[in-house]
Amino acid sequence: MDTSATDRALGAIGTTFRLTRLYPATHPAVLEAMRQIAATLPALAALGTVEWTVGATGLHWHGQHLLPRNTQVAELAGLLYARGVRAMTLHPGFTPEHMLSLFGVATGAVPPDDATLGRISLILSRRSSQRLSAARTVSPAKPQDASAVPGVPVVPGAPSAAGQTLQELETPIVGPSPGELTGPRRTSGNVFRPDVLPADVEVRRAIAALRQTDTPELQRAALDRVTALAPDLLAMKDVAVVAEMIAALDALLGKAEDPAVIEAVGAAAGALSDRAMVERMVARLGEPRVPPAERAVLVEAVGALASLSVGLVLDTFLVSPPDLREPYRAAIRKAADRAIEPLLGRLEDQRQEVVAAAAQFLGHTGNPSAIPLLTPLVRHRAEVVREAALLALAEIGGREIARPAIPPLKDESVLVRTAAAKAIGVAGDASATTVLIRRLDQEHDEGVLAEILGAIGRLGATEALEVLATYAEPGGMLKRRTPFVRSAAIAGLAQLLRPEARALIELYSHDKEPTVRRAAEAMLK
Repeated sequence: MDTSATDRALGAIGTTFRLTRLYPATHPAVLEAMRQIAATLPALAALGTVEWTVGATGLHWHGQHLLPRNTQVAELAGLLYARGVRAMTLHPGFTPEHMLSLFGVATGAVPPDDATLGRISLILSRRSSQRLSAARTVSPAKPQDASAVPGVPVVPGAPSAAGQTLQELETPIVGPSPGELTGPRRTSGNVFRPDVLPADVEVRRAIAALRQTDTPELQRAALDRVTALAPDLLAMKDVAVVAEMIAALDALLGKAEDPAVIEAVGAAAGALSDRAMVERMVARLGEPRVPPAERAVLVEAVGALASLSVGLVLDTFLVSPPDLREPYRAAIRKAADRAIEPLLGRLEDQRQEVVAAAAQFLGHTGNPSAIPLLTPLVRHRAEVVREAALLALAEIGGREIARPAIPPLKDESVLVRTAAAKAIGVAGDASATTVLIRRLDQEHDEGVLAEILGAIGRLGATEALEVLATYAEPGGMLKRRTPFVRSAAIAGLAQLLRPEARALIELYSHDKEPTVRRAAEAMLK
């Protein structure tokens, strides 16, 4: 048989197994290995349900030894065999996270019948299954025949374990497979029920029902089903599925009008609002190499659970690298006004970096009710807080933010003065142009000058054209203007949208200074 797809998948699985024994699951090397497994899954799923026999020295499929020279796969198979696993069945739809649970079975960290195995079903020898059953329930000791194998109870009238074949000693017991009960875990004594769907299939159907139903009766029925499935959904520990469910509930809440439906949405969300799961969603949100679709769902779910997640988001945001912080900002923007109340306590924190992050998050909410909370922070003793408060005001916008942003134009910090000029520019109050023009003669930092010139252009006052045209000129011998400042003035002229301003930009598109010329050409496009 053609085993190329299986070999590629096993190669990635073996590499990941070795790395998980050396590094934590969040290590970049492990994450990359998980991505490699995910890349091989479509080809493996095309084969349908696959059953591998577990031997002491490796895995076998239809009599063929799979990757016989791969030591990592051989070690994984040997550990599984030592724990009584004799075969494994992989159903289409299993994920790399399910494979991590299989590694846990091999190392003894996860029981072989744990629900986190997902679409992977394990087959144990009867000796192992009896030990698992005994561990679940405490029953009176049964008399054993002298010929019985230790650990296997003797059934009257049945042959001894010593006379049984290996096939008789093996019983499939674990792993939620199609048709398995979604409630109690199945043991060897349970009856197979083809009319009962696995929990993950039920969850997917519930999510589809939430998105498609439009009558209160059907919505309540779907929500009751979600509430009933919540324990099984949390037991799966599939962060992406839980996030998708919460996002569907939040979308339904936005369009629901029936009070009973709204109450049922709250009940379903409460059943899924497990703190441990919220922590995993927040951590997953900032991990690198998360698929864009999954990250978008996580943003919606974390934003929907603002009352539980905002504090975790802020703490994780502070310790995350700058290039991994944007998803946390997106989650706060999704939460909007729901994030304001959880952030209030953080504004009184003694650590200035916490207050600055809370101020930044208030700006991301975009709610004008946050302006009175941010205004006192403009006079905070810490520079980083003053800058964050002004940038937050600039993100919210509105004419009322111009007045508190004027005094910081004289702040000792360059960053604070730059943020103040930006806030005044987006406020839209043209009367503030006079203050900005007066500040031009007193400012010596080119970055602040560029922001002030841009703000003058955005406000579009009558006197803006003359001022910007002056600063776009090269200047005299005693006060030569740099190309950076001239380019900023040209960018300000482009904001005016007047014929005279465009004529000046066309003139500077032929300037002998390359930086100025390129800036003018860019503004003409």
